[in-house]
Amino acid sequence: MSRATILLADAEPALREAVVRVLAKIPRVRLQTCSTAALPKILEGTRAAAVLLGDAGAMTAGSLPEPRAPFAVVSLDASHEHELAAMRAGVDAHFALPEMAEPLAQWLRSLLVAERQFEAPALVARSAAMQGIDRFVSRIAPSSATVFVTGESGVGKEVLARQLHARSPRKQGPFEAINCAALPEAMLEAVLFGHAKGAFTGAVEARPGKFQRAHKGTLLLDEVTEIPVHLQAKLLRALQEREVEPLGGRQVLRVDVRVIATSNRDLRAALAEGQLREDLYYRLNVFPVCIPPLRDRPEDIVPLAQALLRRLSGGRLQDLDAGAQRRLQAHDWPGNVRELANVMERAVTLHEGESPQVTAEGLWLDADMLSPWVGADATGTEARAAGKDADDTDENPTPMLEQTLQTQEGRVILNVLRESGGRRKEAADRLGISPRTLRYKLARLREHGFAVPA
Repeated sequence: MSRATILLADAEPALREAVVRVLAKIPRVRLQTCSTAALPKILEGTRAAAVLLGDAGAMTAGSLPEPRAPFAVVSLDASHEHELAAMRAGVDAHFALPEMAEPLAQWLRSLLVAERQFEAPALVARSAAMQGIDRFVSRIAPSSATVFVTGESGVGKEVLARQLHARSPRKQGPFEAINCAALPEAMLEAVLFGHAKGAFTGAVEARPGKFQRAHKGTLLLDEVTEIPVHLQAKLLRALQEREVEPLGGRQVLRVDVRVIATSNRDLRAALAEGQLREDLYYRLNVFPVCIPPLRDRPEDIVPLAQALLRRLSGGRLQDLDAGAQRRLQAHDWPGNVRELANVMERAVTLHEGESPQVTAEGLWLDADMLSPWVGADATGTEARAAGKDADDTDENPTPMLEQTLQTQEGRVILNVLRESGGRRKEAADRLGISPRTLRYKLARLREHGFAVPA
């Protein structure tokens, strides 16, 4: 498979290093650096999966070059002023590193899934639970009713959302997705509902929001429980009245959009804690779909792995031998299908020889973040798989060092969480990070097999 190009413009060395660390976690990408002035010419000859701007001030509103690629501002400055500068530039997202490293990674992954469509084909459903969900999706797809998809991180909520769109009468229309947890609060309203000319300093032109872009199509609100409560009222009106009012605008715009919402949180807890409005919950929950974790549907593990293997290898690798299948079925998959996709990506990258089969020795599971063979050859095979795939230069962090730092950080987080009696807000305060960042880090730890206190 070819690698997706991520362009990084006008980034100082420290920022570039932070971006490289993020890309080292994402397979099949390459980083290309340039100046903002050179972007238009580069985009004429390069199909970029995303453009990351290191300086929002260098890009004025309305000056984003064509052909249009997804744009995000990345910085080491988390100030409100920097967020406003990003909004004025008209970009799609803003990430302040290193705290927002995981949201940036999730944003890029969602773009790559949309571009590669490697998870978009028909649902792999061998288990009774997934066959029931598959039938239910076919029944509700023709309607325009809102669907609320819940389940653990990595179970395939966005894949199901894309299936709903693909089987619906709206399949020829746009499919827009927004990760509500990945955007700063200052930008979320403008990205969702758009903004009018003059809505804020530097807004020299009106820009449509996701609702307008999804007109006659489908809008996926990923991690909808992360939307601030005061914006949930505006979202509720959009769902009830099928109309939106852009930020700073005076005209209400009618929209024809099918909304699919997702969340990996305990919805009862979110309601009890006041983080999700009850009226919004009932408006979203017209058709509830709960995807079970992969460990509860073992019949799907091998068929999913085989489908991913063939897709990711372009047909070069066809199957898993009996030993590999037994090893996959013995694993409990805390990271669900996303973890399985990572394992198959590694198997494709590290496969040697002409055999179309992957053996048990060719699988590297996530049960331990530091497997013995990675430590023994930190600059060898795994460095080529992770480091060289993320960047064509020699400035990538050493995978062994990166894994060690992640493991130490994880242990600190889990220790503080245990000392706090499992109370997330108290643990976040003690760690000096936001509750949202803590949730991302805990989800990452679960994906790697760590037991997270309730």
